[in-house]
Amino acid sequence: MGRTTNFLRKKQSGYSNMIKTVIFAFASFFVGAGIFFVPKNFESNNATTTNNSFNAEAPALDQARMLLRKVGMAGKCSSELPTLDSTFASRVGQTCQITRDQMRSYLDKVHVNEWELGGNLDMPVSSTYNGVFAKYMVIHDTSYPRYGSEFPSNIDDESWEWNRLNRWMANVTHVFVNRIGDSKTVTPFNEGKTATKLERYVMGDAASKGLYLHIELIQPRKSRKGFGRHNDVDAPTPGFTDAQYLRLAQLYTVASVRKGEWLIPGFHACVDSGIKYAHDDPQGFDLDKFFVYLNTVWSDIEQTPFNGSTNIGSGSGSGF
Repeated sequence: MGRTTNFLRKKQSGYSNMIKTVIFAFASFFVGAGIFFVPKNFESNNATTTNNSFNAEAPALDQARMLLRKVGMAGKCSSELPTLDSTFASRVGQTCQITRDQMRSYLDKVHVNEWELGGNLDMPVSSTYNGVFAKYMVIHDTSYPRYGSEFPSNIDDESWEWNRLNRWMANVTHVFVNRIGDSKTVTPFNEGKTATKLERYVMGDAASKGLYLHIELIQPRKSRKGFGRHNDVDAPTPGFTDAQYLRLAQLYTVASVRKGEWLIPGFHACVDSGIKYAHDDPQGFDLDKFFVYLNTVWSDIEQTPFNGSTNIGSGSGSGF
């Protein structure tokens, strides 16, 4: 009887420790995503901008410049506006000429299932309660898992456990993208999702839910001296892999095709700039490399056989 009781106690203890580990992992991720922190000082629910953020009424190109400013360590957004690729600059906010048939032909060629890229390509993107379709794509990093001092040497390999997409189940975004370029849709693009403080605490769910699409790029973090206890300000170098930039370019293009208009991309930190407890992601994002992969995807789509005669152009890649 004593042995059986001890066995049961050990078994229960094992289950308890496993449950605690799962809860800690989810709590850490939700904290990283900003789920549990409500700013003490936030704008009224009718506001659409913050002090240091973008003007939602400005032309799409001006908004993109504000939302794609370089994000520094601890989330400081640069005051300098970035140089944008000329082809991207000519398209953002404009009608997207790529058809669903063209997009499908390209995805067939590169062997990517549309459900890896936000769901059914025939569906529209999400919309707000008053019928305004998604206008923005927000780029996040997971800021998780968190390490004490050094990153594992295999974070960009299939062998790293956090590149297994089945580890990412939290319904806090639309799509997760791992460091080997695979992606997982947890919320289809046709369903609204709020994942920034601007949406939740400034605009409010009623005005914002459906207006933003969210992409989480998997990126571990570690602590750095001088930033307080339990900080996670340090990111890998480079911050993201080429495979992630390619998949992000595909996601941006698919979402814009479904909208029928080129979305305005932005960084989480820039979207929430000026709001207390704003986040610092994505860290180490190479905007020029993202533009390279956008032009690569667009060129590949142009060169893929399809039914129709629309020439979408591959872009020069020059600065704007």
